[in-house]
Order: sequence, then structure tokens, then C-alpha cells
Amino acid sequence: MAENALTPDKTVNYRVYKDGNHQLGIATVDLPDLSYMTDTISGAGIAGEIDTAVIGHLQSMSLTINWRAVTPQALNLLSTEGTDLIFRGSQQYLDNATNKLVAKGVKVTVKTLPKTVGLGSLEVGASAGTTSELEVSYLKIEIDDKETIEVDKLNFICKIDGTDLLSDVRNQLGM
Repeated sequence: MAENALTPDKTVNYRVYKDGNHQLGIATVDLPDLSYMTDTISGAGIAGEIDTAVIGHLQSMSLTINWRAVTPQALNLLSTEGTDLIFRGSQQYLDNATNKLVAKGVKVTVKTLPKTVGLGSLEVGASAGTTSELEVSYLKIEIDDKETIEVDKLNFICKIDGTDLLSDVRNQLGM
């Protein structure tokens, strides 16, 4: 089946794991935005401004977990030891050639440090709206068992579709 014959549809379902244990009570997860650090080039010979990325350097990446209640799992993410989490999902696609729905796995692995926990509110018959915001220092995304992105800020790695953007930079720095 050709990849271009698949139309992305939706997330079928997902699970969150911390230290190999399934985390219950999670409503949704807001994955981080990926934005390069940039600087503006301007001056003589340039008709305007151009923002250029710093090779392999991403701005702060935050992840938010939205919980249904105030739980020990939500509060334990405040530990300053850092937390490794794995998000395993199943994404649905429409196969354009066969008109059948197919599922492909997605796996997001992160290493995080705590930023905030919003305890939310208490209301009869409603979820609390508790949130955990985490700083992401490591991110790896695999789709259908193929690594698509790996960012390891502390070890100077930024791989996009198998190409390590920081390989030459590491060599030039003697790393």
C-alpha cells in the first residue's frame, strides 16, 4: 500500500505509560510545539528581513496532560527527578485505493521536568480539569515503527526523518 494512498483520519485511542505503568484518569494530552530558535537577517543587499533557524536548536518544548481528577499520578509529576513518559496511540487512515479504514501505530517518547500543576476545580458531577505542564528535553516520535523525529537537547541530537542535523556541529565542537 503506497503511503500517498492513505488519508489521515483520527486517533482511535491512546495510552500513557510512566515507568511501564499505564496512567489512568488522563483526558487529553497536548503534545509540544516544535519551533526552531531563530534570528533575523537584515541589511544591505537584502530586500527586507529573513528569519533563519539555528541548525538543530529548538525553543522550549512544553507538554500538557489534562486529567479528569486530582490524582496521585498528576501530583507525582511534580518530582524534580524528571519523568520519562511514553504515549502509545493508534491512528486511523482511509486507504484511498481500497476504501478501507486501516490503523497505524504512533509512539511518542519524552523525558520531562515539571513546570506546573493546575489543580483545577471541584464541581459536583464534573471533571476537575487538573493539568500537568512539563518541560520536554527529549522527544522521539515513531509512526508505524519508523522513527520520524528525535530531539535530545542535552546530548546535542536533532534527527528529522533519519537525518541528524547536528552531526557536523558535534564534530566541529569536538564532541
